[in-house]
Amino acid sequence: MIFRWSIWGKSLSKNLELLRYSVFSFKKQFGHSHHYIIFTDNQKLVSKQFKKDVCIRKFPNNKNINFCFKSKATWQKWCPSPRLDINQDEFFIDADVFLIKYPKEVDYFFSKSKLKFAILDEFFGQPYQHGAMSKKTSKKTPYVNAGFFVQKAGNDISINLLKEYEWWKKNIKHNKQTHHDEQGALAIALTKYKNNNELYIFPKKKYVIISESSNRNIDNLDKITLFHATYSNHPAFYKFKHVLDKVLFNR
Repeated sequence: MIFRWSIWGKSLSKNLELLRYSVFSFKKQFGHSHHYIIFTDNQKLVSKQFKKDVCIRKFPNNKNINFCFKSKATWQKWCPSPRLDINQDEFFIDADVFLIKYPKEVDYFFSKSKLKFAILDEFFGQPYQHGAMSKKTSKKTPYVNAGFFVQKAGNDISINLLKEYEWWKKNIKHNKQTHHDEQGALAIALTKYKNNNELYIFPKKKYVIISESSNRNIDNLDKITLFHATYSNHPAFYKFKHVLDKVLFNR
């Protein structure tokens, strides 16, 4: 299996500690026999944070490669390609996503032959969560969160996502771009799979988004498998860092 993260630009100084905890949390539950990969524009800095069993790769310099595009929208997380190896199960994980216990729902997803992709549910579906891509959504477009996305071996979202990426580049002006555009594009790309019952959405009570506007009243993680500490200041990470320290380092 492949577990992959991306970090670049200003987020390096803000989120490098979160990235370490995120990577360690997945290695803790899945073990060391898989591929753990981080893409970045500062390979030297990120490499200092990890041992050699985590592969640190530099983003390609070729600006003509799809998704290797710096903007307010987070397209660069898909660079250099939405698929590194179609023959392996592949996990996309944001730096502010943390695994507290072994995710049995991932095993369920892999056990169902019809399911192709898996993703987080949104806390409460709102048009802004599709960003500028809300211009292109339909009533059937799911409200999903792109912080944790899984592609089962043999399946590839690349063609569908590339279609939305190219539409975005042609139709969304620079001053209309938002942080959620890439998430909205992924939601559109996944719509047909949801309609065909080929998309698994993780149960939101166990796979939660925690921020100042989502699940802010959660005061313990006893029943939670994974949490996404959204917002630029990631308050949930610091609120529950002591839990992560206990799970990961027995502190």
